[in-house]
Amino acid sequence: MERIYGKSIYEGIVIAEPYLKGQNNLEIESFSVSEENLEKETERYEHAVQRAKNKLSHLIHDLKGKVSEKDLQILSVHFMMLDDPMFTDEIKISLKKDKINVEEVIKRTVAKYSEAFKKMKNPLYRQRALDIQDIGERLLEALADNESVYDALNGKILIAREILPSELLNIFNKKIDVKGIVMEYVGETSHTAILAKSLEIPTFMGGIDILKKNWGEYLILDTYSEKPVAIADPSTEVLREYKKLQEEFEKEKEEIKETLNLPSVTLDGEKISLEVNAGQEIDKNAFKNVNADGVGLLRTEFIYMEGEKLPEELEQAEIYQKISEKIGEDKPLIIRTLDIGADKSLPYFKMAPEQNPSLGERGIRFTLDKKNILKAQLRAILRASKGKNIKIMHPMVTNIREIEAVLALTETAKEELRAEGVEFNEKIETGIMVEVPSAVLMAEKMCEYIDFFSIGSNDLAQYILATDRFSLRENNLYDYYDPAVLRAINLVAEAALKKGKEIGVCGEMAGEPVGIVILLSFGIKNLSMSNVFIPRARNIVRKVKISDLQEIKKLVLNCKNSEEVRHIVREYIKKL
Repeated sequence: MERIYGKSIYEGIVIAEPYLKGQNNLEIESFSVSEENLEKETERYEHAVQRAKNKLSHLIHDLKGKVSEKDLQILSVHFMMLDDPMFTDEIKISLKKDKINVEEVIKRTVAKYSEAFKKMKNPLYRQRALDIQDIGERLLEALADNESVYDALNGKILIAREILPSELLNIFNKKIDVKGIVMEYVGETSHTAILAKSLEIPTFMGGIDILKKNWGEYLILDTYSEKPVAIADPSTEVLREYKKLQEEFEKEKEEIKETLNLPSVTLDGEKISLEVNAGQEIDKNAFKNVNADGVGLLRTEFIYMEGEKLPEELEQAEIYQKISEKIGEDKPLIIRTLDIGADKSLPYFKMAPEQNPSLGERGIRFTLDKKNILKAQLRAILRASKGKNIKIMHPMVTNIREIEAVLALTETAKEELRAEGVEFNEKIETGIMVEVPSAVLMAEKMCEYIDFFSIGSNDLAQYILATDRFSLRENNLYDYYDPAVLRAINLVAEAALKKGKEIGVCGEMAGEPVGIVILLSFGIKNLSMSNVFIPRARNIVRKVKISDLQEIKKLVLNCKNSEEVRHIVREYIKKL
């Protein structure tokens, strides 16, 4: 028996047979190609590209409405990469030059680009290495006219050095029941980790050379306990112990189902708004099924990234109107203005290369520099706002000068619409995201200009701790439960409550039990998360008393590290 400790990506307690992904890798043979057969080999490649695109297209179509737009965006990026002339031309040139089979050329080209991306200092580009590998596997499968079949994975725990995002989406689409995932560390903010959360698969990251371990007949995966662990070849006694823990965990899941349609109200009567983070499309049934209180974050960048040009004003307005109608016009719909830069870009708009994109032109910095883009979006939001509970939110705000600029532009947009006879909500609220330290320190003064705050805990942690959240090397530093980050969040909460301004959180921690308890202790009553986390969040909310949380607040703000924070809050949750 061996215990392997690591990080929990999605909580659960699972006992099942292990399935090693490494056993299914495609074997690539290398062989020479004669001059007269080179054209035929090029045709094989072109057919493989088309076959891979067709499969991707079908997968995207099948998954529409089943997973979030953000998750589908991964596949859209892969679709575009298959058409990338740099990649395609290099393969064709290598075929003629090296005179070897196309499978070997693809393998070499993928290895070349993948290694180049992995060596780049910017972790955002290192994520591209996985995308390149994903494309390579798709092409090799298409050439072999063989799609990786995971039927043998059904009901088992998947063990792999790394898992490609499209693999997970494919497994989900085929309705294969993956009980859990164990993989070597690839980062909590990687596409794979985010996707595993969305698909609600208990997921564990940690360990070295995991494919060489003796996993035995059964594997215990515990990502629910304070110290997440994968137990290989467990003893009978340990199996018995974990079966009891599993039963308790399942009881809690049943309890969560029972509170699904109940209001999100604490034991002492405080109403907590549980809202969803959303992309361009919202599944009306999924929204109603979790009994969400609204949309706390509409990521409009996906509207811009989907097309081949900037979306028209009327086109945007129609999208916002439809989303508001789907969720209920009385429910809040907070529309974040275009947030690109760093890891997000527009396919039709070339941005200047930067040494560190996370600190460069992104969010409000980009849109204030391109005021025509921002004004068109503001006009679209205003058009959609009549008779609806729509609000405007700006990302990556650093100083009051930026707030003054966006408010002035909003007034200009209002004046233009009035002159055109277009009705809109004259009292539409404007808020900002708190993602950088300067906004934390200036929060009380910023209250004079805005109607509400929304804290982006992911970016805020990144900038306060000076560690890139996409970095694999420094990922042990990135932690939104670090006391420094919690103190920053509390400072903003105190400023907002003092000035009577609404405050919410729309980062990852807003959907986690530990995060929910901490945020409630700070007086934050608007939490926005992935819709899959709302039922669990409601169950936590209905068990606490706000009046009892002041002691928790004192304790967590006095902690010296995030381990202490988690321990204190987990112990409190156990007693609920």
